[in-house]
This record gives sequence, structure tokens and C-alpha cells, in this order.
Amino acid sequence: MKLPLFNSQFSIVLLLFIIIGMSACRSHKTATVPDIAAADETAFYTSCYPIKNLYVPSCKLEISYGNQSFSLNGSIYIRPDSVCFFRGRLLIEVLRGVIYNDSFFVVNYLERICYKGKNDYLQKVTGFPVNPESLLMLFTADRCEEAYRNKFNFITAAGSSDKILLQGQNRSLLEMNINSNNHTIENIALYNSSQQQPLFSAVYSNYEQYSQFTLPTVIDISAQDVNTPVRIKANIQEMLFNQPQQMNISVSSRYEVVVLE
Repeated sequence: MKLPLFNSQFSIVLLLFIIIGMSACRSHKTATVPDIAAADETAFYTSCYPIKNLYVPSCKLEISYGNQSFSLNGSIYIRPDSVCFFRGRLLIEVLRGVIYNDSFFVVNYLERICYKGKNDYLQKVTGFPVNPESLLMLFTADRCEEAYRNKFNFITAAGSSDKILLQGQNRSLLEMNINSNNHTIENIALYNSSQQQPLFSAVYSNYEQYSQFTLPTVIDISAQDVNTPVRIKANIQEMLFNQPQQMNISVSSRYEVVVLE
């Protein structure tokens, strides 16, 4: 079966949404992260989560692209200071990739193509600063405004108890809608300078209380690839904290290499 996700532009857009979806596949188990239990309520809701690394062993995604749909199983490992590594499988492995702090590399095993480039390309496509740390924040529905301002060059455009607006580079706009009762993010939408509709949006639900923080267990992602709607719904499975994993990507010399810039 030839899948629609493997043209070059959509491969990169889907790459980001697959990662987001897989990272939303959380366990209902309690995770223990030390040293923040004594934080006051204000810091609890505004500080970045102190997660050294996370690992999703398996996650099932329901993906639709236009009038086509399919299921994909995946796994992901994120160390926010350096690397995001992921795999996607149908009956066999079809996709494997890695995102570093400044570059990315993705292998499409079905069509024997390697995509690589600088993260500046991903930011140009999405309007969002793409690196392991920013992706972890997005996946965990972390509303750390200080990190968005100081690390990712966003500027606070407006804020209230139920909404935060952040202005990014190239006039991108990140909108966070917050549940004022429990302070969790209900949805995030990212707009770029040329679109009135969101480039992508993520709706978070089924929040679960962990030892020191609350995380969403379901994420529903919508995007627009030119004129074709894309949607990814993640099914919940296990997430493990602070457990290092081995990573590898093997590529045959016969594969085509495409540099995206």
C-alpha cells in the first residue's frame, strides 16, 4: 500500500504531528519526579516540568489525510537537552527519525528515501521553534511562558486567566486556551503570517494527576497540508520517565538522500 504521507512536504509536517501524537500516549500510572513537591501553586502552573527524559514504548495512532485513513504504531524517546528519537510502524517499520538541537534526519523505509536538514527549515514550515525541549513542552501541554520568551524568542502578546497569546518569529502566533478551574491547557493553536486558519492545533483532554503535576492522556491534532486536512488521534499507552534508551538509525547507501532547506 502506498501511503500519502511520504511526499517531502507532508512527510515533514506529519513527522512533527506523529511525534506530538506519540508523546500524548501517557500511562495512567503515577510517575515520580523529585525536587518539586514543595513548589507553590503559582510556580506549579507556570514552571517547566523537570523531566530528564521520557520514553513511550508503544503508541497507536489513528491518522486521516483527506479521505484516506490508516493506523500507525510508534515509539518515541525524548531527552529535552539533546535528542528526540522516534519510530513508526505498520506491519513493518516504515519511518525512523531523530531531531537534535539544530538538525533532523528521517528515514522513509517504504520508499527508500532519507530526509535531512536544519531545524530552521522545520521552523520555517511550522512557525514553531523545533528542538527536543520545545517539542517536550508542546507534547506535555506545558505553559511555561518564561521558557517560550527566553529560550524560543516568543513575546507575550496578551494574557488572562483563560488565554495566553505569544508572538513568535516571522509573525507566528501561539494561542493557548486554559481551563480556569484547574489551570490546565485545553488547546493550543499555531498560526503563521500567511494563514487565517491554524497551521496546526492540539486539543488536550483526560488529564491525569501525577506525583507533582497533571498531564493530558489524550491529544487530538488537526493540521492543513496545503488544501488537505490532516488529523491524528492518539490512543493512550504507557509512558516512562527518566529511563535512558539506546538509539540507532541504519541507512543503506542505495537510499536517495533529500536535503530540505
